[in-house]
Order: sequence, then structure tokens, then C-alpha cells
Amino acid sequence: MVKIRTFIALELPEDLRKALSLLQQRLRDQIDCVRWVKPENIHLTLQFLGSIDEDQVGSISRILENVSHGVAPFIMHVAGIGAFPNTRNPKVIWVGMQTVEDDLTRFQMSIEDSLVTIGFPGEKRPYAPHLTLGRVKESRGKKMLGEVIEQFKHEDGGPFTADTVVFFKSDLLPTGPVYSALKTIRL
Repeated sequence: MVKIRTFIALELPEDLRKALSLLQQRLRDQIDCVRWVKPENIHLTLQFLGSIDEDQVGSISRILENVSHGVAPFIMHVAGIGAFPNTRNPKVIWVGMQTVEDDLTRFQMSIEDSLVTIGFPGEKRPYAPHLTLGRVKESRGKKMLGEVIEQFKHEDGGPFTADTVVFFKSDLLPTGPVYSALKTIRL
């Protein structure tokens, strides 16, 4: 059985990717202990599936089509920079996401609930929509990194419309991950 690494995400508009790239550059100018995500790989994860059997692609695609049917595009707002687990011990640098209502959370939960019916485990943690900008590659400079993140925590990226759900395959290569769409659905 062929296994593939997969996840489900909302695609970002090109102008937002450019703005995030500029933000990464501003952060990069102040800190050097971070492995930055390539701008073309930044996405809003809805569900990480991990390694699946290739023959599950069809059933997952059908679930995404069913869950997405009748769902309107989301007006999202890029709001603030933070770190997981926190700014004192940053491991992942992210940009926060907000919707006008809880549309995104309801949509994500309906995907997760539908995937549970075909054997995928539900998440134990509540959904925290974010865009990963980078991962801390070494502990050197974490204090300064936390201070820089604090300086940028109120960064406002403005609104955008999320209108495309993508079921991605992720190939991990020495040069970084390469994502390819298995299924694309317009909201």
C-alpha cells in the first residue's frame, strides 16, 4: 500500500503571500535563528491528516466536496504575530487569523467531524487558525526573538477572502516540503 503525507488547507491569495514575505523579511532583518517558510508554502491548515493510504484520496475528496457544498467564501483578517508555545520559549512563529464570525471554526469542525466517520482521529486541542511564518531552529537568541515578536504582535495584515479549499500532498525533500494539490474546491 502506497502511503502519502497529506493535509487540508485554505489557499491564500497572492497579494497576501507577498505581504507575508515582506513581513518575514522585516523579521529576518532582526533575527537569524529561524527557518522561514517559503511564501509559496504558507497556507491556513484546516486539518493535518499525516500519512494516509493513497486509496483514501477519493473518499477524503468526496467528504471535502460534501462539506464545502453551499459554504460561502470566508472574509478573514490577518491579525498579530505570536509564537507557539509562547514568546518566552518560541518554537513556531505565526500570524493570527480572525473571521468576522465563527464561520471558519464551524467549517473546520465540520471537516474534522466528517473525517472522524472514516477513521481519522479528532483533534484534542481546540482549533487555532494561524499562518506559520517560521520555525525556530536553535535555542540561541530565543530571548531576543521573543522581544522582536512582542514588537510585532499588533501587526495588522488586513482583510482577504479565502475562497479555495485544497487537499494537499506533501513531499518532504532536503530543500523543504513540496506541496501538490490532490483536490481543489472553490467555495
